[in-house]
Amino acid sequence: MGERESPENACGTAGSESFSLPERKEFPERITLELTNHCNLNCTFCPRKLMARHQGFMDSNLAKSIFDEMSEHLPVALVPFFRGETLLHPDWVELLAYAKERGIGPIQFTTNATLLNQQAAEDILDLGLDFVSFSLDTIDPEIYMKSRRGANYFKVLENILGFLDLRRRRGMKQPEVQVSCVETAAHRPGLDAFVEFWRPKVDRVRIYVEHSGDGHPGSIQEPLPGFERRQPCFKVFTDMVIYWDGEVALCNHDWTRDRNHRIGNVKDAGIRGVWKSQRYESIREAHRAGELAGEPPCDHCDHWKMFYLPEGYLGKIYFGKNDVEEAHW
Repeated sequence: MGERESPENACGTAGSESFSLPERKEFPERITLELTNHCNLNCTFCPRKLMARHQGFMDSNLAKSIFDEMSEHLPVALVPFFRGETLLHPDWVELLAYAKERGIGPIQFTTNATLLNQQAAEDILDLGLDFVSFSLDTIDPEIYMKSRRGANYFKVLENILGFLDLRRRRGMKQPEVQVSCVETAAHRPGLDAFVEFWRPKVDRVRIYVEHSGDGHPGSIQEPLPGFERRQPCFKVFTDMVIYWDGEVALCNHDWTRDRNHRIGNVKDAGIRGVWKSQRYESIREAHRAGELAGEPPCDHCDHWKMFYLPEGYLGKIYFGKNDVEEAHW
């Protein structure tokens, strides 16, 4: 679950309580596109348990129309992942190739790497994606297979090392490769070993805080800096998230898809039409005023705080040495 890591308009810190209010961009700076919310795993810590059962694959023509509109407002970043495993979409290669042709980028890709066979690895490298994150969590096979139910640790490890070896043999520096961990109680004891194992092999190791465990998307069950009042989250001013059927989510923590708080559908109004709609503007005004009671998922979310921290993100990042060991398929 990638996070925005470079807040552009936040000023002040948790202690100063002096912040500038964000302004809506004319067009989203980054769009997260849910090509599918189907997943081949059943991870114990994943907020998918909060997700409505309505599942499907984004129609390829809809995806291309979204890319066409994005191409009229470049630069726009693309995250082709939300709530599911993107490699399950039958047209993922064609769609990302189309996005690249339209000049969209950077493209930030995430996968659980279970389907990362040699062909998929070659496709990702051929596409020229900018960033790839592999969700792995631990180097303990037993813990991995208990928490990432449905996956085989040894096969996933082989897939990732094979991808890194292929990138090395091609002499490529891109995509930037990240391996990530969600810091659950089960994963926490092995974090140092996880970082030590992967840091020499990839460009960076990312440790994400666990969230949504209490049933509220975006909530965090660990101490975070306090604030005298709720501050605006920048995501509703800069980012858009689009579900597989064209409906628009509030952000990448809007897993539940509450129909009573519908924002709009890009099939009806396009990205720009939904982005500037009265409903979206009312949400932004609620953020500016700090009046978010009854506005899910914002009312219980903690991730807004990252925009007011000096580092601009929650969790930890360890940058690697990009010293990739040879692996074989």
